Amino acid sequence: MLVVLSLAFGLRTPLIPLRTTSVAMIGTLTDAPVAVSRKNWISHWMDYLKFGDAEPTFDVLERTMEYAAVKTSEEAVPYYAADYIFRGSIIGPITNQDVIDTQAGFDITGAYPDLDRGVFGFTIDPNNPFRCFFFERWTGTHTGTISIGPLIKLPATRKRVETPLHITSITWNPDGKIVYQSISPPVDRFEGNTKGAGAVFGLLNGAGLDNGPASVGLPTLMLQQKLVQASGLLGKQWSSEDRIPRWWKSASRGADPNDM
Repeated sequence: MLVVLSLAFGLRTPLIPLRTTSVAMIGTLTDAPVAVSRKNWISHWMDYLKFGDAEPTFDVLERTMEYAAVKTSEEAVPYYAADYIFRGSIIGPITNQDVIDTQAGFDITGAYPDLDRGVFGFTIDPNNPFRCFFFERWTGTHTGTISIGPLIKLPATRKRVETPLHITSITWNPDGKIVYQSISPPVDRFEGNTKGAGAVFGLLNGAGLDNGPASVGLPTLMLQQKLVQASGLLGKQWSSEDRIPRWWKSASRGADPNDM
Protein backbone atom coordinates (compact mmCIF):
# COMPACT_ATOMS: atom_id res chain seq x y z
CA MET A 1 0.00 0.00 0.00
CA LEU A 2 2.99 2.30 0.49
CA VAL A 3 3.44 2.28 -3.26
CA VAL A 4 -0.01 3.77 -3.68
CA LEU A 5 0.55 6.40 -0.99
CA SER A 6 3.68 7.66 -2.67
CA LEU A 7 1.90 7.66 -6.02
CA ALA A 8 -1.05 9.61 -4.75
CA PHE A 9 0.89 12.33 -3.01
CA GLY A 10 4.16 12.72 -4.73
CA LEU A 11 5.05 11.54 -8.18
CA ARG A 12 3.78 14.57 -10.06
CA THR A 13 5.69 17.20 -8.11
CA PRO A 14 7.64 17.66 -11.41
CA LEU A 15 4.49 19.39 -12.59
CA ILE A 16 5.20 22.14 -10.07
CA PRO A 17 8.74 23.19 -10.90
CA LEU A 18 11.08 23.33 -7.96
CA ARG A 19 14.25 25.23 -7.23
CA THR A 20 16.83 25.01 -10.03
CA THR A 21 20.50 25.82 -10.31
CA SER A 22 20.91 28.93 -12.44
CA VAL A 23 24.18 27.81 -14.02
CA ALA A 24 22.63 24.52 -15.09
CA MET A 25 19.88 26.36 -16.91
CA ILE A 26 22.19 27.19 -19.80
CA GLY A 27 21.00 25.31 -22.88
CA THR A 28 23.40 23.04 -24.71
CA LEU A 29 21.75 23.28 -28.13
CA THR A 30 24.24 24.98 -30.44
CA ASP A 31 22.73 24.19 -33.83
CA ALA A 32 19.15 24.24 -35.03
CA PRO A 33 17.64 20.72 -34.94
CA VAL A 34 17.44 18.91 -38.24
CA ALA A 35 13.83 18.15 -39.14
CA VAL A 36 13.06 14.47 -39.50
CA SER A 37 11.17 13.52 -42.64
CA ARG A 38 7.76 11.97 -41.94
CA LYS A 39 7.91 9.96 -45.17
CA ASN A 40 6.93 6.34 -44.51
CA TRP A 41 6.38 7.06 -40.78
CA ILE A 42 3.28 5.62 -39.15
CA SER A 43 0.33 7.87 -38.43
CA HIS A 44 -0.07 8.30 -34.68
CA TRP A 45 -2.75 9.90 -32.49
CA MET A 46 -0.11 12.03 -30.77
CA ASP A 47 0.61 13.72 -34.10
CA TYR A 48 -2.06 16.11 -32.86
CA LEU A 49 0.76 17.72 -30.86
CA LYS A 50 2.49 18.72 -34.10
CA PHE A 51 -0.43 21.06 -34.86
CA GLY A 52 -0.60 20.30 -38.55
CA ASP A 53 3.17 20.68 -39.02
CA ALA A 54 2.95 24.35 -38.06
CA GLU A 55 6.04 26.26 -37.01
CA PRO A 56 6.21 27.94 -33.57
CA THR A 57 6.06 31.74 -33.61
CA PHE A 58 8.04 31.88 -30.34
CA ASP A 59 11.38 30.49 -29.15
CA VAL A 60 10.44 27.08 -27.73
CA LEU A 61 13.87 26.52 -26.19
CA GLU A 62 13.90 29.88 -24.44
CA ARG A 63 10.31 29.54 -23.21
CA THR A 64 10.97 26.04 -21.83
CA MET A 65 14.02 27.29 -19.94
CA GLU A 66 11.92 30.13 -18.57
CA TYR A 67 9.23 27.70 -17.40
CA ALA A 68 11.74 25.32 -15.83
CA ALA A 69 13.12 28.18 -13.73
CA VAL A 70 9.87 29.10 -11.94
CA LYS A 71 9.83 28.30 -8.23
CA THR A 72 6.16 28.25 -7.20
CA SER A 73 2.91 26.74 -8.42
CA GLU A 74 1.45 30.22 -8.72
CA GLU A 75 4.21 31.20 -11.14
CA ALA A 76 3.71 28.01 -13.15
CA VAL A 77 -0.08 28.20 -13.64
CA PRO A 78 -0.04 30.82 -16.46
CA TYR A 79 2.10 28.50 -18.58
CA TYR A 80 -0.54 25.74 -18.78
CA ALA A 81 -3.11 25.44 -21.55
CA ALA A 82 -6.77 24.75 -20.69
CA ASP A 83 -6.38 21.26 -22.20
CA TYR A 84 -3.07 20.51 -20.42
CA ILE A 85 -2.32 16.90 -19.50
CA PHE A 86 0.48 15.37 -17.46
CA ARG A 87 1.50 11.75 -17.98
CA GLY A 88 4.19 9.82 -16.16
CA SER A 89 4.96 6.19 -16.80
CA ILE A 90 2.61 5.12 -13.98
CA ILE A 91 0.58 8.27 -13.29
CA GLY A 92 -2.04 10.06 -15.37
CA PRO A 93 -3.38 11.27 -17.65
CA ILE A 94 -4.13 14.01 -15.15
CA THR A 95 -5.05 17.67 -15.39
CA ASN A 96 -3.17 20.42 -13.61
CA GLN A 97 -6.06 21.17 -11.22
CA ASP A 98 -6.25 17.51 -10.19
CA VAL A 99 -2.50 17.54 -9.57
CA ILE A 100 -2.84 20.61 -7.33
CA ASP A 101 -5.79 19.09 -5.43
CA THR A 102 -3.99 15.77 -4.92
CA GLN A 103 -0.83 17.41 -3.66
CA ALA A 104 -2.56 19.71 -1.19
CA GLY A 105 -0.81 19.40 2.17
CA PHE A 106 2.08 17.39 0.78
CA ASP A 107 4.99 19.79 1.39
CA ILE A 108 7.98 18.12 -0.26
CA THR A 109 9.84 21.41 -0.66
CA GLY A 110 9.44 22.13 3.05
CA ALA A 111 10.95 18.76 3.88
CA TYR A 112 13.82 19.36 1.42
CA PRO A 113 14.40 23.14 1.65
CA ASP A 114 17.68 22.94 -0.30
CA LEU A 115 16.13 20.86 -3.09
CA ASP A 116 17.86 21.38 -6.43
CA ARG A 117 16.49 19.78 -9.60
CA GLY A 118 19.85 20.02 -11.37
CA VAL A 119 18.25 20.92 -14.70
CA PHE A 120 20.45 20.84 -17.83
CA GLY A 121 20.66 19.80 -21.46
CA PHE A 122 17.69 21.54 -23.10
CA THR A 123 17.10 20.36 -26.67
CA ILE A 124 14.31 20.56 -29.23
CA ASP A 125 12.73 17.40 -30.60
CA PRO A 126 13.84 17.26 -34.26
CA ASN A 127 10.52 15.58 -35.09
CA ASN A 128 8.35 18.21 -33.37
CA PRO A 129 9.44 21.86 -33.07
CA PHE A 130 6.86 22.44 -30.31
CA ARG A 131 8.52 19.88 -28.02
CA CYS A 132 11.55 20.40 -25.77
CA PHE A 133 13.40 17.88 -23.60
CA PHE A 134 15.69 18.45 -20.64
CA PHE A 135 17.41 16.37 -17.97
CA GLU A 136 16.92 16.53 -14.20
CA ARG A 137 19.00 15.03 -11.38
CA TRP A 138 17.46 15.94 -8.02
CA THR A 139 19.54 16.49 -4.88
CA GLY A 140 18.59 17.71 -1.42
CA THR A 141 18.76 17.15 2.33
CA HIS A 142 15.79 15.77 4.26
CA THR A 143 15.47 18.24 7.16
CA GLY A 144 11.69 18.53 7.54
CA THR A 145 8.71 16.26 8.17
CA ILE A 146 6.75 14.80 5.24
CA SER A 147 3.07 14.12 5.91
CA ILE A 148 1.26 11.60 3.73
CA GLY A 149 -2.40 11.76 4.55
CA PRO A 150 -3.51 11.79 8.20
CA LEU A 151 -1.65 8.61 9.22
CA ILE A 152 1.89 8.67 7.85
CA LYS A 153 4.58 11.13 8.88
CA LEU A 154 8.22 10.86 7.87
CA PRO A 155 10.41 12.81 10.34
CA ALA A 156 13.62 14.47 9.23
CA THR A 157 16.51 12.08 8.65
CA ARG A 158 19.16 14.73 7.80
CA LYS A 159 20.08 12.47 4.92
CA ARG A 160 21.60 13.86 1.74
CA VAL A 161 19.60 12.46 -1.19
CA GLU A 162 20.76 12.17 -4.80
CA THR A 163 18.30 10.72 -7.32
CA PRO A 164 19.02 9.12 -10.69
CA LEU A 165 18.74 11.20 -13.84
CA HIS A 166 15.37 11.46 -15.61
CA ILE A 167 14.10 13.31 -18.69
CA THR A 168 11.27 15.84 -18.76
CA SER A 169 9.33 16.52 -21.96
CA ILE A 170 7.38 19.75 -22.52
CA THR A 171 5.09 20.25 -25.54
CA TRP A 172 3.73 23.73 -26.28
CA ASN A 173 0.72 24.69 -28.36
CA PRO A 174 0.84 27.44 -31.02
CA ASP A 175 -0.36 29.96 -28.40
CA GLY A 176 2.76 29.37 -26.30
CA LYS A 177 1.00 27.33 -23.59
CA ILE A 178 2.02 23.89 -22.34
CA VAL A 179 -0.45 21.30 -23.55
CA TYR A 180 1.44 18.13 -22.60
CA GLN A 181 4.12 17.31 -20.03
CA SER A 182 5.68 13.96 -19.28
CA ILE A 183 8.63 12.59 -17.37
CA SER A 184 10.61 9.43 -17.96
CA PRO A 185 11.61 6.72 -15.51
CA PRO A 186 15.24 6.98 -14.32
CA VAL A 187 17.72 6.88 -17.19
CA ASP A 188 20.25 4.93 -15.08
CA ARG A 189 18.75 3.32 -11.99
CA PHE A 190 22.20 2.63 -10.54
CA GLU A 191 22.92 6.33 -10.03
CA GLY A 192 22.39 8.09 -6.71
CA ASN A 193 21.50 6.68 -3.30
CA THR A 194 17.74 6.07 -3.64
CA LYS A 195 17.83 2.44 -4.81
CA GLY A 196 16.98 3.47 -8.36
CA ALA A 197 13.96 5.60 -7.41
CA GLY A 198 13.75 8.90 -9.27
CA ALA A 199 12.23 12.35 -8.68
CA VAL A 200 9.71 12.36 -5.80
CA PHE A 201 9.95 8.59 -5.39
CA GLY A 202 13.64 9.16 -4.69
CA LEU A 203 12.92 11.87 -2.13
CA LEU A 204 10.44 9.60 -0.35
CA ASN A 205 12.99 6.80 -0.35
CA GLY A 206 15.54 9.16 1.19
CA ALA A 207 12.97 10.00 3.87
CA GLY A 208 12.66 6.33 4.78
CA LEU A 209 9.63 5.26 2.77
CA ASP A 210 10.24 2.13 0.73
CA ASN A 211 8.06 2.59 -2.35
CA GLY A 212 8.47 -0.96 -3.56
CA PRO A 213 8.28 -1.89 -7.25
CA ALA A 214 6.47 0.60 -9.48
CA SER A 215 6.54 -0.79 -12.99
CA VAL A 216 4.15 -0.43 -15.91
CA GLY A 217 1.94 -3.50 -16.15
CA LEU A 218 2.60 -4.71 -12.58
CA PRO A 219 -0.72 -6.37 -11.60
CA THR A 220 -0.51 -5.52 -7.89
CA LEU A 221 0.26 -1.87 -8.62
CA MET A 222 -2.58 -1.57 -11.14
CA LEU A 223 -5.02 -3.06 -8.62
CA GLN A 224 -3.85 -0.75 -5.83
CA GLN A 225 -4.17 2.27 -8.07
CA LYS A 226 -7.72 1.38 -9.06
CA LEU A 227 -8.70 0.89 -5.41
CA VAL A 228 -7.22 4.24 -4.42
CA GLN A 229 -8.84 5.95 -7.40
CA ALA A 230 -12.23 4.49 -6.50
CA SER A 231 -11.96 5.44 -2.82
CA GLY A 232 -10.99 9.05 -3.52
CA LEU A 233 -9.23 9.16 -0.14
CA LEU A 234 -5.70 9.83 -1.35
CA GLY A 235 -6.26 12.03 -4.36
CA LYS A 236 -6.29 11.00 -7.98
CA GLN A 237 -4.00 8.71 -9.92
CA TRP A 238 -5.59 10.03 -13.12
CA SER A 239 -8.36 12.48 -13.95
CA SER A 240 -11.98 11.47 -14.47
CA GLU A 241 -13.06 10.87 -18.05
CA ASP A 242 -15.05 14.09 -18.29
CA ARG A 243 -11.95 16.14 -17.40
CA ILE A 244 -9.51 14.52 -19.79
CA PRO A 245 -9.34 16.58 -23.01
CA ARG A 246 -10.59 14.98 -26.21
CA TRP A 247 -7.18 15.10 -27.88
CA TRP A 248 -5.96 12.43 -25.44
CA LYS A 249 -6.93 9.12 -27.08
CA SER A 250 -5.27 6.37 -25.04
CA ALA A 251 -7.51 4.51 -22.60
CA SER A 252 -4.50 3.37 -20.56
CA ARG A 253 -4.64 4.76 -17.02
CA GLY A 254 -1.92 4.86 -14.38
CA ALA A 255 0.33 1.81 -14.61
CA ASP A 256 -1.83 0.10 -17.25
CA PRO A 257 0.17 -1.19 -20.25
CA ASN A 258 -0.07 0.82 -23.47
CA ASP A 259 -3.24 0.16 -25.41
CA MET A 260 -2.27 1.98 -28.61
